[in-house]
Amino acid sequence: MGPIIVYQSRGKLTALLFGSFLLAVLCVLLLARNPASMSVSSTIAVATGIPFFSACGLFYLSRLLWRKPAIIINNEGLADQASAASVGLIRWADITDARIIALTSRSSRQKYLGVSLRNPDDYLAKCGPLTRAILRANVRLSGYVVNIPQAALSVGLDVVLAHMEFYLQQRGGHENHSK
Repeated sequence: MGPIIVYQSRGKLTALLFGSFLLAVLCVLLLARNPASMSVSSTIAVATGIPFFSACGLFYLSRLLWRKPAIIINNEGLADQASAASVGLIRWADITDARIIALTSRSSRQKYLGVSLRNPDDYLAKCGPLTRAILRANVRLSGYVVNIPQAALSVGLDVVLAHMEFYLQQRGGHENHSK
């Protein structure tokens, strides 16, 4: 099994871009319609949604316009660039566990590849403050520092995990890697 390069699916990215755009517009319309009749918490939620969904849309647009690999798996390790909160190259010696997980919210169920790191603080120290906060939130939500989302990938997470398993076994670093 050789190196694998996984790109984000253009179709999925386009759908996510339009979804983000529609939600941002909806927030603007809700806020502009009659802000005096909204509760304080609703106003805060809608006002927060505008920059959040706009930022998501810009991220998806940038990925559509400037196509780069989301994941690269090779002899060095796993290079994660699948989301806005990616840690970059993770060496095989630093991976202690990887498994496919599902995070469920009120409106959706998303699959992720959760990756546990031997030295997570080293990776967190390389990140900016916003990315570090997102990665810490990942740990609270899923138990994993690194969560690679299935949402926009062009291949299934089971394919990514199988490649990871191969390289980890080659290195004798296989501890507890399962679906």
